[in-house]
Amino acid sequence: MFFNPSEYKKKIKLGTRCMIASAIKTLSKLKPKLSKAEWNWFTEHPQFRHIFHMKRENNHRIQGMWMLLLRTAGSERRREVWFIVNGVAIRYGLREHGLISELFCHNYPLGYKNLGGMKFVDRHFKEGELRRLEDVKKKLVNMGPHKDILKMAVLFFLSYVVFAQTKVGHKANHVLEVFQRALDDLDHCQSFPWGRFSYDYMLKEMSHTMKHFGGVVKENTLWPLPGFCVPLELLAFEAIPKLGMVFREPVEGADVNCPRMCKSSFKRNGMTGVSLSAINKELSNTTDIDNVIPTRTPQEERLLDDIWEDEDDVDESDIVV
Repeated sequence: MFFNPSEYKKKIKLGTRCMIASAIKTLSKLKPKLSKAEWNWFTEHPQFRHIFHMKRENNHRIQGMWMLLLRTAGSERRREVWFIVNGVAIRYGLREHGLISELFCHNYPLGYKNLGGMKFVDRHFKEGELRRLEDVKKKLVNMGPHKDILKMAVLFFLSYVVFAQTKVGHKANHVLEVFQRALDDLDHCQSFPWGRFSYDYMLKEMSHTMKHFGGVVKENTLWPLPGFCVPLELLAFEAIPKLGMVFREPVEGADVNCPRMCKSSFKRNGMTGVSLSAINKELSNTTDIDNVIPTRTPQEERLLDDIWEDEDDVDESDIVV
């Protein structure tokens, strides 16, 4: 285990740069507005459309995620994380990431880092000009009527939601080159496995942060969690039925073909979030916990068939897992 049970009640300022509501607001407030066809590119996108279906909330409720992270188990596995809650193991893998979000989790296309081209970004960013998220947003907002407005909007969305970086301001890195190159072919942006991409980034950052803590939680420190964190944010409430019943409720009228993140939302409690103490109180000593989130409907079985495929290579073996 990364942390001893003595650390389980400690609090930190866990934050995320994945500001979905803010990103959608920016896209919807552009002047002139995106055309119907441009807006439909997002809302009918085979992967991103569900991000627009979700109940829109200004605040993430991430203490369930923090409760799990405090219980992260050490493992040799490179492509999955295990949490131990009341002696029961919970897996967070590509399957869980995809089942909750419906982002594609297929293997990467061969040579994906070199697919597409730089013609689009070279038209709009001069040589040596900064290409950080805030620079992309400024270009987008000030672009006006332009044939490339959709591509700039896609670059903004990818950088703001799918791959939300931890650093902002002058310390921020450029948006990823794979995003910049992808914009020369928007069809590629529809079929690319953004689920696998966002998941791999989350795992890398989680591993780095756990090692940084060194087994001790320093309270009131800030841990900015990057990437598309919604699946991990909801995992505790999907794997532990008691928490799901207490803190989540069904979304009325949700499409049966939508993924988990669209079908339920957090109950209103008069606060901006759910406290760690409230989660621990409800968790208590329950062991009614799913190791691996089960599918509930034929639609979810088909969903996994559509977004999933066998791994290209074998993960590290771990006798403990």
